[in-house]
Amino acid sequence: MLHARTWADVDLGALARNFERLRERAGGAGVMVVAKADAYGHGAVPVAWHLLARGATALGVGDSSEALELRAAGVTAPILILGAVVPGEFEDVVRGGIHLTLHSADRARALRRLVRGLDLALKVHLKVDTGMGRLGCQPERALGIAREVRRAPGLVLEGVCTHLAAAGPDADGSAALQLKRFRRVLKELESDGALPPWRHAHASAALLNALPDAGCNLVRPGLAVYGLDPAGGAGPLEPALRWCTQVVFLKDHRRGARIGYGGTWAAPRRSRIATLPVGYNDGYRFAFSNRAEVLVRGRRCPVVGRVSMDYVCVDVTRVPGAQVGDVVTLLGRDGAQSIDAHEMARWADTIPYEILCGIGRRVRRRYLGGAAPEAPPGRAGPAR
Repeated sequence: MLHARTWADVDLGALARNFERLRERAGGAGVMVVAKADAYGHGAVPVAWHLLARGATALGVGDSSEALELRAAGVTAPILILGAVVPGEFEDVVRGGIHLTLHSADRARALRRLVRGLDLALKVHLKVDTGMGRLGCQPERALGIAREVRRAPGLVLEGVCTHLAAAGPDADGSAALQLKRFRRVLKELESDGALPPWRHAHASAALLNALPDAGCNLVRPGLAVYGLDPAGGAGPLEPALRWCTQVVFLKDHRRGARIGYGGTWAAPRRSRIATLPVGYNDGYRFAFSNRAEVLVRGRRCPVVGRVSMDYVCVDVTRVPGAQVGDVVTLLGRDGAQSIDAHEMARWADTIPYEILCGIGRRVRRRYLGGAAPEAPPGRAGPAR
């Protein structure tokens, strides 16, 4: 891959092993693999093919373009748009057989009018806001909306869900309260004969921290599928992505020489500086300037000077034999050393999700450790 400026190796074997571990923790519940944001930077289409072939029940995405990209790639499995859909997108989504998340009675009525004109059935998952405060109906309105969906020709209540605001080990107890509210909604729906086939609340943090299932039969892990615990804890998960670049230029600088825009770093001694062809256009963040480290020949080397759009400089003075063409690891393992997304997030004062999702289009993905099927499989079952 040295003909590429910067590339990411995605270990399909690690993805499959993470998926199996999460499926074991789910205890018989179905697993919806969250593949939004291009599968958190790992490549939605290859990830979808690989994990559907290993038993994933469904896929979760963030918006209509992500859902339609998977359909265009031949994925026939159930796909749920977890977020909102704006009116101009409805017809393409419905014709694509995509499942929608429903947030209000007004949206239910709008969808009813739409499907009447298209003569198609639309499966929806009713989202209940139990404490996230973002999307979803109030718990006391859930039963009324469910009844309205059931009465509407062309609408099928396929699921009911909620989203936990704080499910990690250091959470303030709000998750227990949210799950209690969700259980109450499920009981109301069941008493009314309106309980849908799928009920889901647990994303990665709730699943890894073994929160009560609240009567759910589907989980929807995202970050954990790709090998990271949202809380940063150690565990059996394997990071599936290694992000690399290469040395394209080496220069020896005298003591006091300044590097990069604004000259924000000055050499404390005679220094050998390597230039790498990666920058913030690739997702290597400006905030890494003078803070981050990379791995060269298994050694940690500091980023020196400001990260620019296309290049970054690192100090390789203490790396014997460093030369043009050396592979440089930005994220992942090289020998005994490793840099993970949690560490990168700390350098940039952000979260690991943003690090992975921010890896840009110019970074070429390469898939290793297992072959994705030539044609993505579908999945039978009530979520389809």
